[in-house]
Parts: sequence; structure tokens; C-alpha cells
Amino acid sequence: MTMAEQLAMVQWSRRTLMKTAGAAAAGFTVAQADFIRSAAQESDEIQDILDITVTTERFGVTFLGEGIRAAEENEFDIPFLKPVIDILKAARAQEQFHIDTFEALGGKPRVDTFTVPPEALTSFKAFFGAIVEQETRETAAQIAAMRVFSELGRPDLAKVSFQYAAEESEHRLVANYALGTRPANDVAFADHRYETIDDFYAELEEVGLIGGSGTEITYPGPGEIDVSNVIETEPGGPEASCNAEATPVAGGESEEDEDEGTPIS
Repeated sequence: MTMAEQLAMVQWSRRTLMKTAGAAAAGFTVAQADFIRSAAQESDEIQDILDITVTTERFGVTFLGEGIRAAEENEFDIPFLKPVIDILKAARAQEQFHIDTFEALGGKPRVDTFTVPPEALTSFKAFFGAIVEQETRETAAQIAAMRVFSELGRPDLAKVSFQYAAEESEHRLVANYALGTRPANDVAFADHRYETIDDFYAELEEVGLIGGSGTEITYPGPGEIDVSNVIETEPGGPEASCNAEATPVAGGESEEDEDEGTPIS
């Protein structure tokens, strides 16, 4: 087995990769050191995806929680029927299960406080319109994520990404239906908006959901998260893992990492 093949078999942690910063000095050839630097860059790409996904899902839990509270207190211009509130409660629980999954893979939120236009919590049309827009963005973000996972040969992460994006598309559909769009399933393919997930995060800042001037809302928002009407609460199929297992050393062998480090691929 070549050195490159041995390195390719190692699952990387951020801490592990920091250890290899002086790869050449530790006895690696220039080609081997270049391979390690490339792996470090790939790991950062995956970490960004996990972190940004956790962040946007925390927004979802918070925004839906605020919307449910406002609906139950009759603060919207159009009353929400109970079946509509039940749908929102299920969607909120689903967003929390998404957070649980991506945090288990090593994702960490970049922020926990968000900003929304005041009318989004008083106008029926503005509230559901905001959901349609955000779910469209989130689905598009996972298209960018799946491209990265495919390029890195990580079908396990691509699978989880698709399972998550499929549910976000369902949220878009029911919100579009609530708005009165007919047919609510009005697109044949999900919108391709972003080349990278960083582009998605930048748009969240541009539209003011992060660091904006609107009403501040903080995760997890008001009220308990009701999981009673949700099934398939974990991504089924082959398990995805981003935990570090070993550290590459000069000469092509590996040693057990002293710490678990940050879960990362």
C-alpha cells in the first residue's frame, strides 16, 4: 500500500491535522505533505457544512417556536387553525432532530441569536412566505454540500444530507400550500443557488436573518418542542461518522490519537 493510500484510509480530526502542520519536518516527502494539507482543507469544508447546517436549523427551531407562540396567542392577522399549528409543531421537532444529527457529527452553531422582520410574526403571509424562502435556501445549501461530499468520496454524509434536504423540501411544500399557491408543488427540480455552503451563510447575513436589524429571537425559542407526531427521528441506512480514529506518522504507520478531538472527516 502506498503512503497516499494509507493516509486516505485515516479519518481526520482538526486536532489531528494540526499535528501534521510540520509534516515535512516530521519526515514526510513534499508530495506526502501536500496530500496532508489537501486533506486538512477538505476537513475544513466538511466542518463548515456541519456548523452552518446546525446554525440554520437552530434558526428554524427558534422561528417556528416564535410563530407557534404568536399563533396560539392570536397575534397574527389571520387565525391559524389547529391542524396548521400541529404541522408547525411537527416541523419544529423535525428541525431539532436535524440539529441532533449534525451536532452528533461534530457540528457547532456559529450563532444562537437571529433577527427577523417584525411582520414575520404578525402577518400570516409574511410568516409562511419566510418559511418558503428559507426552506428553498436550505435545500439549495445541501445541493452544494452534497457536491463536496461526492467529491470527497463520502456517500455516508451525502446520504444524510439528502435525507435532511428532502424534509426541508416538504416544509417548503406545506408552507407554500398554506400561502395558497396552487399547485403548491410548483417546481420540478430544487433551485441551485449556491456554489458553496458559505454562499448560503452569506445570504442569511445579507437578508438580515443573522446580524440584521429586525426582531431578535434566540434558540430554542418559547415553549416545549413537541415530538409526538414525528417518526423516523434518525437518518436510517449506513451510519455516517466523522470521528477521528488515528494519526498518520512518518513511515506510513499510524498511532492512536491521544484525544478524540473535534468530530470531523
